[in-house]
Amino acid sequence: MGLLDFFRSEKRNNNFLRGNFSLGGAANKTAVTTESSMTFSAVFACVRIISESIASLPVRVYRVETDGDKIEEVSHPVNRLLTRKPNDFMTTYTFLDVLMNNILLEGNSYFYIERDSSARPVGLIPIKTEHVKVINHDGDIYYDVKDYELAIRKEDMLHFFNLSFNGYEGTSVIGSQRTTIGTSIASNDTANSYLGNSSQIGGIIKHPGKLSKEAVQRLKNSWNQSTAGSFVAGKTAILEEGMTFEQSKINANDYQLLETRRFQIEEIGRIFKVPLSLIGHLEKAANYSSIEALSIDFVRFTLQPYLVLIEQELNRKLFRENELENYFIRLDSKGLLRGDSAARADYYREMISMGVLSINEVRVMEDLNRIDEGNVHYFPMNFAPIGTTNESE
Repeated sequence: MGLLDFFRSEKRNNNFLRGNFSLGGAANKTAVTTESSMTFSAVFACVRIISESIASLPVRVYRVETDGDKIEEVSHPVNRLLTRKPNDFMTTYTFLDVLMNNILLEGNSYFYIERDSSARPVGLIPIKTEHVKVINHDGDIYYDVKDYELAIRKEDMLHFFNLSFNGYEGTSVIGSQRTTIGTSIASNDTANSYLGNSSQIGGIIKHPGKLSKEAVQRLKNSWNQSTAGSFVAGKTAILEEGMTFEQSKINANDYQLLETRRFQIEEIGRIFKVPLSLIGHLEKAANYSSIEALSIDFVRFTLQPYLVLIEQELNRKLFRENELENYFIRLDSKGLLRGDSAARADYYREMISMGVLSINEVRVMEDLNRIDEGNVHYFPMNFAPIGTTNESE
């Protein structure tokens, strides 16, 4: 059987690729999909804080000199592709944002690499996750894409994936954590339904006399119209003819809806490795000594694995074979690690005094233009230029 025949004999299961998962059991019949997951605010917030943070990072292409120095290559074709125009309809920000959204929710993110006659990449075209099937044919990886006549070679497909068990395909967070996410969606819907319908008034109306079925129904309708719904919360109900109202013992506290919702937010934060304070959940947020400490924690444990994943895939697919040893791509996260003005000033002062950084290097880090004589490094002891001697000795 030929390779293309092998591809066409495979039947695509879009539900598996897409992740349309339903929770069984009598307690929960919630369908967990990408769309339904994003309706839960904690999932939405986690995806946005990670995607937007990475999409905001500067992308740089470097050349490694023979002495090990790194020089930024702004004129390299790959730099122009990644920093100016990944394709005809995306900015760099949108490219990285779409890339991360698919990794976080679908587990896989695909971009077809358009090349010119010299095999240079000239465009990165996004492909929907549900349209792609990864084929491992005797150790060779190909991509069977809906509406594409031929399979795509691995060299021409940027494939970013998360949590793989076979080395060539990622796992959907929505699928692997469907129980937790489904419970979160269900508890959120339950709380909204309960609070929306019963508000703060709930209990039993007692009448001293005997009411007919019609009178009971009229009383019930009148009571519901005047008390049901969140828009009447806190308002006063008026009873006539000796009727009394007895507060029901079943309320939001007894159901522990609020506590359940707090716990579910913590669970979602744990899944995405996002500090709770970054998604607006401050009640049990970890205490950080400064915003810099929070940023370091977020970058180191949440963003850094994704940055390495993206950089390595871009490096091995966008550069020519003879460039792999001398060129590399970096998503610059230093800006996320910057503290406040006082902390940065102390850091720069130490780096300059030890001769690690020059004034111009500090100015570049602060997005300022270089100055004349700003490339000089200084001794730690007396701030004398490196290379000079103390003639008084």
